[in-house]
Amino acid sequence: MALFLASHWENGWAVMEIRGVLDTTTAEELRDFVAAVTAKHKHLLNLIADLSELTYTDAEALSPLVTAHTMLERDGGELRLICPEGRVERILEASGLARVLPVFPSLDAALAAGRPTGGDRKRRPAQ
Repeated sequence: MALFLASHWENGWAVMEIRGVLDTTTAEELRDFVAAVTAKHKHLLNLIADLSELTYTDAEALSPLVTAHTMLERDGGELRLICPEGRVERILEASGLARVLPVFPSLDAALAAGRPTGGDRKRRPAQ
C-alpha cells in the first residue's frame, strides 16, 4: 500500500493527513511533504499531523515528524499528533515519542486544546 498525503487549514492550524503505510521506504515522501507545507506557509507555526488512518508505521519512519517538532518548537510553534488508540499509538508510546509530542485522540480534541501555551503539553489529554 502507498502513502497518501494531503493538507488543509482548520482554525489556524495546518492539518496534514497521513494515510497508508509509513515505513523507511516512504519516510522521505513524508519529509518532503512536511518541508513543502512549511515552505508554502513561512508564517506557519502550528501543525497537526493526523495519523488516524495510518495502517502501518515504525518509529524510524516517524523521524520527519520529530524534525518538524524541533523546528516548530524552536520558532515558538507546535506539532500535535492525532492518533486514536491502536497499533500506531503503541509505537508512539514504546518509542518515547508520545512523551515528546502532544498526542490527541481526534482532530476535535487537538483543536479544542487551544493555542500552545508552553506549559506541560506533552501528556495525552484525558478522554
